[in-house]
Amino acid sequence: MPSLRQHTATLVLPAAFFGYALYANSALLLNAASPTAQASEQKELSLGYVIDGEATRDLDALYKNELPHRAASVGLFGNARYALLGAGRKGVIVGDDGWFFTAEEFKTVPAAEIEDAVGRIAEVKRELEARGIQLIVAPLPAKSDVYSEEVPSVVRGTAMAETYGSFIAALKRQAIVIADTRPALLAAKPFGEVFLKSDTHWSPAGAKATAEAVQTGLQMAGITLPSEEVTAQWQTPVSLWGDLTKFVTSPDYAPGVGLKEENIPIYRTTVNAAAAGADIFGDDTAVPIMLVGTSYSANENWSFADFLRQSLRSDVVNVAKEGLGPGVPMMDLLAGSALDETTPTVVVWEFPIRYLGTKTLWERDSDKKPGGGNV
Repeated sequence: MPSLRQHTATLVLPAAFFGYALYANSALLLNAASPTAQASEQKELSLGYVIDGEATRDLDALYKNELPHRAASVGLFGNARYALLGAGRKGVIVGDDGWFFTAEEFKTVPAAEIEDAVGRIAEVKRELEARGIQLIVAPLPAKSDVYSEEVPSVVRGTAMAETYGSFIAALKRQAIVIADTRPALLAAKPFGEVFLKSDTHWSPAGAKATAEAVQTGLQMAGITLPSEEVTAQWQTPVSLWGDLTKFVTSPDYAPGVGLKEENIPIYRTTVNAAAAGADIFGDDTAVPIMLVGTSYSANENWSFADFLRQSLRSDVVNVAKEGLGPGVPMMDLLAGSALDETTPTVVVWEFPIRYLGTKTLWERDSDKKPGGGNV
């Protein structure tokens, strides 16, 4: 004979399920008619609202974004997909042993797009030279190129390596000083991972190798900088989930399929101003090196600016920005006052080649008119 607990479960569980469904759908309808909702978001509760499919779309958005079971379902489904199929969501390429790659790194960049980008870079070079500033470009190869052996064979190719070579050659034809980072990163691979396994970015070891390539590039171009005393030290490492993990599963559920956080050693450098000597005019705003680029430079976890200080034995001011690619931060720099205020001798431009051929390389999405023209 069924127990009281079984009777209770038989009644309560279905009631809770249907009650929750009623609550969720009621929340949508009440929100649509709420007087506190934005005027542009208010919906007229009519038969047409249901017939034309708008109600269905709103319910779908509610289920995806507001229901409390969403995080658990995303994590569990992601775990199952990764464990059974070795795959993630659109946007990520899953390799072996926890290696993830962004799908942006598996494309062929037309030669015209490369030449167009180099033409814009040459314009930047001329504008900086008019201000008495030297430019050095540090193209960054794709992670899928440097770690091609970790890429699934079905998508493995040479497109990104060829893009890097074509980009370097085009820069040289324009007499633009470069830091040839690809050989430096490949040479550093045997001594430690130069890219993070589950992230789009380099590791501190990769940042260090690139900083040394910048120093070599300046030396080969005959560009000298005043030597300053730089103090350096390793700090407490930080742990973080790689930005590609979210395309596979959620961090709360990632350990269930053997995925781990990235452990990032932090390197910090300071310039001893007293040892370097004060400016005879009392101007302490001048900094020899200005760094501009993407989150590879802007995110202090990778310590790239610090490795530059150490390699160049000169101070560095970092004006790189996250989330904008390599072109927009440079355009912002030229349009602003930072160059006049800081008066650098050299600008280091960190430039991941995976951004070549992208529509927003030189402008933000918000800078475009709906019809496609620029504001």
